Amino acid sequence: MPDTAPAPASRTPLHVRLLWLPQALPGTLFAALDVLRAAAQVAAVQRPGSSRELSWQIVSANGRSMPSAFWSPSGRRAPSRPPEQSLLLIPAIAADNAPQLGDTVARATAALRLVERHAQAGGWVAACSSGMVMLAELGLLDGHRVSAPWVYQSWMARRYPRCDFGANEEMGGAERLFTCVAPASMTEFMLRMLGHLHDPDLAQACSQVLLHQPLRQQLTPNLVESQWITRTADSPVYRAMQWLQANVDKPYRLAPVADAAATSERTLLRHFRQVTGMTPLDYLHHLRIERAKMLLEVTLHGVPGIAEACGYSDTASFRRLFHRETGMSLSEYRSRYTLRSRRSHWRVERQSPPGA
Repeated sequence: MPDTAPAPASRTPLHVRLLWLPQALPGTLFAALDVLRAAAQVAAVQRPGSSRELSWQIVSANGRSMPSAFWSPSGRRAPSRPPEQSLLLIPAIAADNAPQLGDTVARATAALRLVERHAQAGGWVAACSSGMVMLAELGLLDGHRVSAPWVYQSWMARRYPRCDFGANEEMGGAERLFTCVAPASMTEFMLRMLGHLHDPDLAQACSQVLLHQPLRQQLTPNLVESQWITRTADSPVYRAMQWLQANVDKPYRLAPVADAAATSERTLLRHFRQVTGMTPLDYLHHLRIERAKMLLEVTLHGVPGIAEACGYSDTASFRRLFHRETGMSLSEYRSRYTLRSRRSHWRVERQSPPGA
């Protein structure tokens, strides 16, 4: 972890154009749309009343917006003046085979012109899976080394010899281009682009909600049960980890952990370090910091309450540990990654009268 907190990211205004094609795999566009809408919601929670700095629209091959109440909610249409950053997203394209994919792209002259104009104007272009054939067709990948969908890699290498498709990363980029080889990775792909072009902090906050968080899934049931808000093997280390997760807020002593693991303290220390690379106490600190992050993000508990929920009676020590592990203070972490609005922006829920 860094010794000092990174500076809070500034939000660069970003407009995203999602290219609709008749042959598109629509799920790739809708996955990107889900990320954009989630980001707008989190941004509104974190900064109520702030100017909208993230906008999007779905456009046809001729560049015209395709209005719909579903994908263009109020206030998210194209901005009246060009933003500092503009991204055009090409979806994955459906095809029965590689030659058909080539024919489909070659016939998409209007869409190719749209992508070319966007790139020439200095905009960013992203392509998901087979959609990156459009980039190759325009020569935008010439001289670059990128990954290609494995089912089309051999064909693409023959058709576009000036491109190097030998990379094996799931996601990559070249100059002002982003590429992703798998449609199923679209959510993470959009989050990465959001972090690169718009706001890293916002992208991280959204990733906690949209991507699977194994540790948080394990911690949450205990948090809910205590009203604070995948098993792999039944080994001593596993039993010790389960005990620590269930007793995050209890004072630490090695003996009870070893008893729960049904082994000696010395053996547990050795095995625990071999499996996890840390001691049981280090692991407990990790759990406590993760619990603190969750409470800072989704509750309005004060520092003393959060310290108590995380097993610390000394608030000052808790503050120092949190800063050492995260590189930022508790208040700064909450302001950057909160998923709740401030009290002044709460809406009072209407309760039905008795007997209603």
